[in-house]
Amino acid sequence: MTVAMDTMYIQLDTRGNNIEDVQLLPSGSAYSATMNAGVVPVYYNSLVWDIKTPNPESGDVLVIQLPMTYGAGSMLSIQVFYVTDPESKGITWLYPNQTDGGVWPFVFTYSEDINARAIAPQQDTPANKITYGACVTVDKRLRPYMSANITGTYYAFYGYYKTCFYNQIPIPNYLMALVIGDLEYTSLGDNTGVLAEPSITAAAVEEFSRLQAILDTTE
Repeated sequence: MTVAMDTMYIQLDTRGNNIEDVQLLPSGSAYSATMNAGVVPVYYNSLVWDIKTPNPESGDVLVIQLPMTYGAGSMLSIQVFYVTDPESKGITWLYPNQTDGGVWPFVFTYSEDINARAIAPQQDTPANKITYGACVTVDKRLRPYMSANITGTYYAFYGYYKTCFYNQIPIPNYLMALVIGDLEYTSLGDNTGVLAEPSITAAAVEEFSRLQAILDTTE
């Protein structure tokens, strides 16, 4: 992250996440990880942190103390170890019988309006524009996609592959998205396409067939 003003602490919004540890990393580690199969430097320089709950309806605030004052414009990387609550408001899990194909489970995120904080601790406000990246490890028979470009797919362990993503365009937090399932991508033009289960791909392509033309006209 880029420091906006001189500071000795960071506040991150979190909701339904069990925070386990926070560590200081070399600047640029988060970006580097998305370009290198998710490999993050192993550090044991844990920081002092605390959880505040000013408003239970909107979640908690993770307050992280930094070891020194970071000046405006400097770069800062931290690593938060946490476990997301399966009942998270930002993540929806579907059993196979809830999908059209009926064979594989399906998961998708919904970050509006302030549910991005339930997916990962962050400064979750539409006033904040972020770039982001992630690496997702799933069964080889499933496909993960994000609102970001794929930077690489790697073998993780038996039967599982890791796909890494990075979005370099600053976006509001609520546009951060992840979907995993029995999915296939069909291009509709230079900059558009649809993701759908194979059984409904043809119908989805037909429904959005004019999307590229609409975008071209709008632009």
